[in-house]
Parts: sequence; structure tokens; C-alpha cells
Amino acid sequence: MKVLLYHLDGKLPNLALMRLAAFHRGRGDQVELRRGKPYRAIGDAGVHLVYGSLIFERSRPVAERLRQIFPGAILGGTGWDKMLTLEALGVGRQQDYSLYPGFRQSMGFTQRGCRLQCPFCVVPAKEGKVRAESMIAEIWRGEPWPKELLLLDNDFFGQAVWRERIREIREGGFKVSFNQGINARCLTQETAEAIASVDYRDDSMERKRIYTAWDNLDDEKRLFAGLGALCAAGVKPDHIMVYMLVGYWPGETAASRDYRRRRLREFGARPYPMPYVRTRELIGFQRWIVGAYDKRISWESWEANNYRPEGLTAEDITGAGSRSGAASQRLNPLAPPGYFR
Repeated sequence: MKVLLYHLDGKLPNLALMRLAAFHRGRGDQVELRRGKPYRAIGDAGVHLVYGSLIFERSRPVAERLRQIFPGAILGGTGWDKMLTLEALGVGRQQDYSLYPGFRQSMGFTQRGCRLQCPFCVVPAKEGKVRAESMIAEIWRGEPWPKELLLLDNDFFGQAVWRERIREIREGGFKVSFNQGINARCLTQETAEAIASVDYRDDSMERKRIYTAWDNLDDEKRLFAGLGALCAAGVKPDHIMVYMLVGYWPGETAASRDYRRRRLREFGARPYPMPYVRTRELIGFQRWIVGAYDKRISWESWEANNYRPEGLTAEDITGAGSRSGAASQRLNPLAPPGYFR
């Protein structure tokens, strides 16, 4: 059979499509990966099966277009059906990395599920309670591939055997990206020291990076206790990227969003807003911070300029990024000097 796999969104390799490729090639089927907008090519009349996978709900129009072109297409992923699983389709856990020949890391899960019940998150409903999934040796592809792990765990420290996984990462000499983030609200001295003990990286393995999130203003005290524990263990504040959910909570104001941004900047971490709804204002807020324009351009000037930097004059530039290191140190006594830029 000829099988088409459509990677409809997301920059990383799609694990579900890799598993589908392994399943079908194991049966002797011909498999082709396509990315981007769906299309019908010469020879597609002979296609027997079409799959499409999407992460984000905003990609649903693209998935619907795929269904128009191939009416029998099987669609899945959190952007389409949160409950459909590959296991329900009889697909095993083997992954075919040849689908993404330029990708060098090894990716997978050491655990599934989550301890929490955040109302905006699909993980508890989709995956249930925390359970161990794979050892590090089962995730790494082996030689000649580099010892670089991209972990997709939603709650790494929720599993009872996290100490064993940390030991395997450290003793194996792996670089590791905790790509889906560490729950800083639940960090202890022991778990913070465990993170600091491994070679943590961003998803490209180029920079030191820990990902976490500040989704609810009420979590401020617990979040900064966890961030402080990371710094005390030796993690530099600038290594920490904090995703900020914006546009979700009723009654959220521009002032409350900016409070979180300011607190994180003063700590020395890197805020990264994630709009729950993609309004022009929230996308503009995200661009303002991700581009570090918030360090030198006031929100009022940014908003008045249609959320863009072009055309702003010297009079529009503020001292937003010139707060003294001393002021930042008062908020974050554990941060070493020189990490406030």
C-alpha cells in the first residue's frame, strides 16, 4: 500500500507520524511524508491511506482542507482529537527516524500523565495519572547518533523513578532538553539540584536552557521559590525560560500581564508569553517581549505603534531595560552579578 503522512504543524519531528511510519514500513508499505499545506500530486490516485497530525487547534482549517482532498484521511493529535491514540489504531511504539533525515537527537518520553489538573491543559484527560514510560537507554538511538535527548515529558519529576532517569542521563553523558518544561512550582532542593547536575539544553542543544511556566498569577510565591531553588543549585537565571499563559483567565488586564513580565525580567529569567487566544494585542505583547523590545520601548509606545518597532523615534525609547542590577539583586539575592541584561 501507499501511505501519506501529513505533518500539519509544529517545528519538531512528529512522534506519532514516526510511529506510523515504522508500523507501515514494517508491513511492507510505501510511506511518504509531506509538510505544510495539503495538496494532491500526480500519482495520488494510488494512495491507500492518509494520516494527518496537528498539535494546535488553530491548524484545524489545514486539517479540514486535507480531509477535503482525501475524504478518508485519519486525523489526530491534540489539535484535532484529544482522545484518539495510536494504540487504538494498533500502532506500536517503534519510531522511524528516517522520516526526518536531518534530525540528529533522540526523542521520547520517560513518563506520561501529570499530577495536576490545570483547566487549560489536555494532558490529564488525554494521558491520565503519572506513570513511567521508558528508560534513557530505550530512548537513545545508540551509535553513531549523538548523546542528545529531547524529552517530551509533561511532568518529569512526577514519576516515582525520576532519580534513576537523572542518574542515567548524568552517567551516560547526555545533553538533555526537557522540552515540555519543568514544573517550578513543585521543585524541591533535591529536584533543583538534580536539574543542575545534568547538561540541560534548549531543543537545538546549542544553549543552556530550562523551560518552565507561570500560568496563574496566584502561583507567584511557589514559582519564585522554585526558581530560587534552581539558582541556589547553580542554574543561572538567564538559563531559565518561563512561558506565560496570557488571555485565558477572566478579568486578566494588561497591568497583570505586565506584572508577571516585570517580575521575571527583574529576576533575570526570560519571559515568553503564550497567547491562549490569538488577538492582535496578545500577539503584540508576545512580540514585544520575545524580541526584547520591552527592555527599551514602553508598552504604551509599542501599542500606539501597532505593536511594531519600525518607525519609533528616540523619544519613544524608555529606560525599560536599564533597571539597575542592584534593584534586581534585591528581588533575587541568589542570582550572581552580571546576569541582568
